[in-house]
Amino acid sequence: MASEEPVGAEEAAKMLGVTPRTVTRLAERGEIPGFRVGKLWKFRPSDIREYIESQIRQRADKPKDERQTGGI
Repeated sequence: MASEEPVGAEEAAKMLGVTPRTVTRLAERGEIPGFRVGKLWKFRPSDIREYIESQIRQRADKPKDERQTGGI
């Protein structure tokens, strides 16, 4: 398996369509795999893609009425 170059929070944020701070919060909570190099967070692009796919699957698994109302 070819190794992939880790990306920083800014690039991961672009992949997810969120801010870099949101990405680091997700990593701090263990929702997205990442690692720190000094003060910087780094992420494998494949882990970000897997996270996106898991979010899509979770959304698809919810009943339609929960998706429309946000579960309220």
